[in-house]
Amino acid sequence: MEPRPEVTQTTQTDKEEGRTTRVPIHEWTVEVVSGPDKGKKVTTQDGLVRVGSDPASDLVLTDTTVSRRHLEVERTPRGLLLRDTGSRNGTFLDGRQVLQAYLGRGDKVELGKTKLAVKVSAKPTEVELAGAESFGALVGSSEKMRWVFTELRRVAREDMSLLIEGETGTGKELAARAVHQHSARRHGPFKVVDCNLISEEKAERELFGGLRASDAEDKEARGVFEAARGGTLFLDEVGELPLMVQGKLLRVLDAREVPSLDGQPVPVDVRVIASTHRNLEEDVRQGRFRADLYFRLAVARVRLPPLRTRREDLPSLAQALSQTLRASVTLTPQTLALFEGYDWPGNVRELRNVLERGALMEETGNTSWLDFLAQPSRRPEGQPPGNHVATLVTGMPYHEAKDRVLADFERLYFAEVMRTVGFDMKAAEQRTGLSMQSLYRLLKKNGLRLKDLKNAEGLEK
Repeated sequence: MEPRPEVTQTTQTDKEEGRTTRVPIHEWTVEVVSGPDKGKKVTTQDGLVRVGSDPASDLVLTDTTVSRRHLEVERTPRGLLLRDTGSRNGTFLDGRQVLQAYLGRGDKVELGKTKLAVKVSAKPTEVELAGAESFGALVGSSEKMRWVFTELRRVAREDMSLLIEGETGTGKELAARAVHQHSARRHGPFKVVDCNLISEEKAERELFGGLRASDAEDKEARGVFEAARGGTLFLDEVGELPLMVQGKLLRVLDAREVPSLDGQPVPVDVRVIASTHRNLEEDVRQGRFRADLYFRLAVARVRLPPLRTRREDLPSLAQALSQTLRASVTLTPQTLALFEGYDWPGNVRELRNVLERGALMEETGNTSWLDFLAQPSRRPEGQPPGNHVATLVTGMPYHEAKDRVLADFERLYFAEVMRTVGFDMKAAEQRTGLSMQSLYRLLKKNGLRLKDLKNAEGLEK
């Protein structure tokens, strides 16, 4: 992850841009100070750094005693929050095992055979955030999303290559379309290539053009680069391209021309935007992705945050999505409270799917579409204990499934405790054996607010 690029002065050029606000931001670094990866570090102004052996982590470790998704450090209004994300061997802060804790100056974090130091720059950088709550079809009023809107708007003004990073379902194609619509190329075509579907055999023809059979005659077909001339070419999930295709793509990007059948190269004037859910830097280190192509694509980089890290956007986002549906869906305070207590592993795409299903079921008078959010751990009759969990998560990789089940447990546990004690924090402190401070932290971590829980029980009007 790179430091956030400098944000230039912005002005109100249209209604969508809105006012801007100036915010002081401290850069911070997570660095390996001992262990197999000593010296490796990541410096950022972003809100979240994920650490583990998973290639999708922000700081990828080769330590075999480290879990795939071991821990994360999040920038919060109170400071940097360390959180164990379901590791096998635990996370230790100055020799004490912790599930989560705020980091102080000089603290050392231990995971497996690795020791980390987290340092915050002494002098903040004042940056300007977009005041708008949308950019194209992207919606959000949280600070995380206003960061994204600021960067996307800045990058849209420049005719540079852009790499959009983010988990599946976070809206990478929507971001690419918004950049195109706000760029000088907005009157040109916007072409999408799903790199998951590009095979070595078909790459030459589909990307760069070639021969195709039609009516028993050989005709030259335009590749997508030519079709996007004067506009934007979006390479969705570029990390899935075979290495052979990566080399050909690099040559076209460098030369800005594609080969033709008569041997005369055809110039192409195209802006390239790529996306990935992978950690391409780690793929480069492992030889799975060409370093030269990576640097050619990542002239600018923007990371889209997962929905679980911007729960405050859920009400406005759900409302905006529901307005695009063919049928209406009811969004009560109780429904929104359930939304905010769910982790949304499929991100905005999953939220849209849930709303579509809800609209369809409500049309037929069925109101059970929220059951999986309200009681994800309820066991169907006739199933032995544990089978409902297997049904929910067997479609995921092991560590992702484990993280999901642990997250569900925490959320359900604290929600049920609060209901049992009548939402009395002192009684909850005694029931859980946790300090009041820890209890508040865990409730906040899991998106559980007393007002919403009471609303769901019909206790507060």
